[in-house]
Amino acid sequence: MRKILFIYLCLLFLTPLFAQNRGASGKKTSIKEIFLMLPDDALDNRLPQKERKRMLTTIGQRPEFKEENEDSNYTYIEVCDERNGYMSVFYYYPEGYKYEICYWNLKDGKKLVAVNQYAGFGDVTFYLYEAGKLRLAPSYAPETKKVQVEDFFDTSLLNKKEKELLTELFNKRVVFEFSLPRRGTTIEMHLGSIPFDMEYETMFLDAGFEDKLQYKHVLFEWVNQTWKKKVKNGI
Repeated sequence: MRKILFIYLCLLFLTPLFAQNRGASGKKTSIKEIFLMLPDDALDNRLPQKERKRMLTTIGQRPEFKEENEDSNYTYIEVCDERNGYMSVFYYYPEGYKYEICYWNLKDGKKLVAVNQYAGFGDVTFYLYEAGKLRLAPSYAPETKKVQVEDFFDTSLLNKKEKELLTELFNKRVVFEFSLPRRGTTIEMHLGSIPFDMEYETMFLDAGFEDKLQYKHVLFEWVNQTWKKKVKNGI
């Protein structure tokens, strides 16, 4: 009798865990399905669903670039980690852009889906997956707009005027790059770059900061159904 009761309690405990990975029909949900469900604008309107279906048949197979077709686009899935709910996708035309898609389970059985837009240099877009449907969920996004200059720079070696100049550059010129987690639930926010913009690449040097700046980056960790911000040293 005790053995039967023990088995029953184990099943009762495990049932919600299994249910988190399954949709309304009871079928297990995968990163592939979520990839196909995304609206076109989630990937900058570069990858319509028809193209995404084709890409799923050639995972890990990078297309061969041919000079005679230099005006064509090339797309492929670099990583499709179904176990961890993560995917990275490349789009070339004529430059290369990388997109990341990931999801993790919430305590209520829903799934929080994150998508890196604009090759990581735009805001991360969030969706909720529930009962076989995907919908925008901006309220689940971390407060990336509230970061401060001190979150990304150690300004202890700067004088007052230099700090004011750095703050102006930070507010008007600095762009950010986001990295989504293949494992875990932590999003990284780093100082980004602007391709082919040499003024941007050298703006700190041109401002006279030279070696006075020490760089940092921000982590947004999903803990107990909310975001926690941490600042780490290093660019």
